[in-house]
Amino acid sequence: MTPGRLSRWSIPLMVAAIMAVACFVQAQDEDPGLASFNEGVEHYEAGRLEQARDAFATALEARPDDATVLVWLGSVSLQLGEAEAAIGHLQRAIELDPDYAVSYNNLGNAYLATGDLARAEEQYRLALERDPEYFDAEYNLANLYTRQGEYDRAFNAYNRALAINPNDFEARMSFGHALRKTGDTEKAIREFEAARAIDATGADVHSVLGTLYIKSGRTQEAIESYRAALAVDPNLVEAHVGLGLALYNTGDYNGAIEQWTAASELDPSSFAARYNTGLACAALNDYASAAEAYQAALAIRPGDPNTLNNLGWALYEQNQATEAADYFRQAIAANPDLQVAHLNLALALERAGQKDEALAQWQEASTRFPDSAAAHVGLANLYYERGDYDNALPAYQRTLALDATNLEAHNNAGLIYLKQGNLTEAVVQFRAALTADPNYVYALNNLGVALEKQGDLRGALEQYEKALQVQPDYSPAQRNRDRLQGSLGAVQG
Repeated sequence: MTPGRLSRWSIPLMVAAIMAVACFVQAQDEDPGLASFNEGVEHYEAGRLEQARDAFATALEARPDDATVLVWLGSVSLQLGEAEAAIGHLQRAIELDPDYAVSYNNLGNAYLATGDLARAEEQYRLALERDPEYFDAEYNLANLYTRQGEYDRAFNAYNRALAINPNDFEARMSFGHALRKTGDTEKAIREFEAARAIDATGADVHSVLGTLYIKSGRTQEAIESYRAALAVDPNLVEAHVGLGLALYNTGDYNGAIEQWTAASELDPSSFAARYNTGLACAALNDYASAAEAYQAALAIRPGDPNTLNNLGWALYEQNQATEAADYFRQAIAANPDLQVAHLNLALALERAGQKDEALAQWQEASTRFPDSAAAHVGLANLYYERGDYDNALPAYQRTLALDATNLEAHNNAGLIYLKQGNLTEAVVQFRAALTADPNYVYALNNLGVALEKQGDLRGALEQYEKALQVQPDYSPAQRNRDRLQGSLGAVQG
């Protein structure tokens, strides 16, 4: 999607041509310059720029010191991409008529076309000195500052331009794009909404607003804007992609897939459409289709680390752990700092039965990402599974130092304390897990076990009952409750 033109040229006012005719009329028979000049104007108005340039050049041969002819010739040359020629014509026009603001504005555009930004700025300012209400020069100055990344100066210039002409569609769009570059989403929305109020017939303004609405969390407005864009242009790929994202954010994964499929059909090279389709299929637990979409995305962008990781996960979910591990390794090779790929590789190695390799991977992940609770809890869990409680417990403690609400770490640390006979600390850990999630069934049952070992049989029975209220078919709690009820009944009898 492209913003408005970077620079706006101004054609000399038609009144200049009429005045020129008035000046030439008595000498028309003797002076072919007038006929050529008027022919150039006619060609210009009909959109025949090359013929217009040639006619103005002919007029200039007859009247080499006519500023009006020079401005027209320079302006048309500029539109034809002949910047150097335009500079020469416009400089000569300024020498002949130093008060005509249009000449300076268009000379600024010609310098801009050659990459001479300093001279372009100078000419725009000279134009504004001669006409402080000259909208085109102010607008071009704003775009120049945007190009240079001088956003404060650009915003001031846009505001001055819009004070002159508040209903200029391109200026609103360009101002909106500049605000968007600085991350000022809300002000950018304001400008694009103003542009839409001026002219809602184009698809781009609706599509850009959709993107900004998503960023601002206004999902329903985004959906409406993207649909408005597609009503104007059903083949606008970015609108299909954006609408898919908005629908995805509402949980309408099938609707999102429909939009991304349409985008892929319109533009088979759309990486976003393929990649996002994979995300939506995974959200629907359709991992086979997700893998297919990620493969298509990789065909477009072969080394993308996130896609490699996601494809690995789709295979992991299909119990293809060895193949998944290969993609996780590729993702790490593409981006060694992609934390999730390191963690997923460790999980895949575990599932593939490569426990020693998995342990080494967890150790590497926890070293590379020392502030990752997920890396430390993964390492702790494998130590726990291997019965290495001396290494597991510190890893759980490190996890909890990073994430005090980590249920798995609290519960498993409690189990280690339970095995060590440290009932007091075991109860502390199980209760901490339940503070984070009162319905965490494993901690409910395990707290019951710890309380029972402490001799608090009624308290233990209460925890078993709570566990079964959360998950009625949880067999460890069922067995513990039934056994303890039997014991309590025998004691009471």
